[in-house]
Amino acid sequence: MTQQPTESQKRSSLIEDLSTLTGRAFKELDATKTELQEKEKLLNQLASESMEKIKELSKINHDLQDKVGFLLDLSASLNKKNDDLVKSNHELEQQKFHYNKMTVELKEKLDRVISKEKELSMQRDFLAKQVDEKTQDLIKSAKFTVIGELAARLAHDLRNPLSIVKNTMDIMRVKPNMRVEERLQHFTRFDRAVQRMTHQIDDVLNFVKRSDLTLQATSILATLDSSIVGIMIPPSVKIMKPTSDVQINCDSRKLEAVFSNLIINAIQAMDDNGEIKIRLIDLGSSVQLEFEDSGPGISPDILPKIFDPLFTTKQTGTGLGLSICKSIVEQHGGTISVRSQPTVFIIRLPKNISQKYEMSSLYTT
Repeated sequence: MTQQPTESQKRSSLIEDLSTLTGRAFKELDATKTELQEKEKLLNQLASESMEKIKELSKINHDLQDKVGFLLDLSASLNKKNDDLVKSNHELEQQKFHYNKMTVELKEKLDRVISKEKELSMQRDFLAKQVDEKTQDLIKSAKFTVIGELAARLAHDLRNPLSIVKNTMDIMRVKPNMRVEERLQHFTRFDRAVQRMTHQIDDVLNFVKRSDLTLQATSILATLDSSIVGIMIPPSVKIMKPTSDVQINCDSRKLEAVFSNLIINAIQAMDDNGEIKIRLIDLGSSVQLEFEDSGPGISPDILPKIFDPLFTTKQTGTGLGLSICKSIVEQHGGTISVRSQPTVFIIRLPKNISQKYEMSSLYTT
């Protein structure tokens, strides 16, 4: 028969079982505790990492808020600028419209101006043609007037010496047996009348036709002597010549005519009685001649006209003498002027005009 366990054995077995369960439970609790501790560490780690992330996210969020604020400000500024641009664009459109309108108006005005300019150009050409025609007519008229005045004056001036020649010839024809002294007087009158006519005709020819210069080294004193020899000097007229001499390159024949004309004018201005002083001044590259007479002088209102062609205060004469003198002096590259009280004619001439003459002779008519 099987022996039944005793109570003691049962309790002992139960205690063993409980001890085993308790040990197992403690082991499980330790394991759970360890697991919980690990999980707590993990949770703490996760919490710490979460806090870092949160801080980082918070910082990012703060930065984003700043950036969003900057963008909002920028957007507001851009909106304002956009509004300004819209406004400016509107104003520009208005100005463009205004300018386009002005451009159209200016184009119309320009077209009118161009049209008017063409019209004026045609009128100008027409008027220029008329002016040219009128000018040519006036020039022809002026030439005919000068020719007519010159012819009338020449005819008037030649009439008196021709009358002297005619009367002298008539007297000599009527008196073929007159005394020698009387015949010589008539020949003298005849000779003076011929010289007077020759002088007047030469004046006109010299004025009308300008010839080229024949240049050569010339003594001023010799030219003065030649001009004085060809003049009838009244006994009561004294001519004082310069003592020094200068040589210049000139046309002695033409300068002799100038000196003769000035001396004759001086004699006539003094009424054949007085003194003529001729001075010669060496200026280095040029010379200056002065012809001074003791006459009454020249009136101030006449002085500016004295070198004008056909101007004369004499009852006889062509009025060309001083004009021809001026032309000859200027052809030599010099100048001639006059002052009065006393009357002094001043001529300034370069010593050598060969180069100047070679250039200017191209324009000589």
